Amino acid sequence: MENFTWDAVPSQRQRKTEKYNYPVMTMAALSKPGAGRKFSFNKAAQDLMNIEGEDRISFGFSADRTIIAIRKAEGDTGFKLTKTCTFSDKKIFEFISKTLELSNDAENEFKILDGDGFYKLELMENAISNDEVEEVLEAEQEVVADTIGNVDYPEVEEATSIELDTPNSGVESQW
Repeated sequence: MENFTWDAVPSQRQRKTEKYNYPVMTMAALSKPGAGRKFSFNKAAQDLMNIEGEDRISFGFSADRTIIAIRKAEGDTGFKLTKTCTFSDKKIFEFISKTLELSNDAENEFKILDGDGFYKLELMENAISNDEVEEVLEAEQEVVADTIGNVDYPEVEEATSIELDTPNSGVESQW
């Protein structure tokens, strides 16, 4: 009787499980027009960057825009994180999306690599948008339809009657 919950409903909340065990920053997919441009940091990223809820972070971009960097900000600079280490900013979101030619219909995930006083963001190539999934499914359906529609079967002659060669019968049998 010690493993029972009495006089209350057991907790039905499921614990959040981390998708990655290494540092990752995620740019959320835009699921509908007007949706917030949300950035989030997983637990490993928070540990690496030594950030926690309500700290501040800032972004840096190389002159040729090939490197996107991030660091913990000091004072009032940068972007203030929520208690769950997320933040939203339309300008940064759209700048990164445009610069890297990202699809906003998909989650875009960045591996956070330790740099020299800052952290480099490296795009992970695992994001696929809902439109891309639909395109793949449609292409597969076309292949299946084409395969089914163009199957070549050897011609088979239909046997409608068999002649029995029996002595004295001379009768044709129908099957």
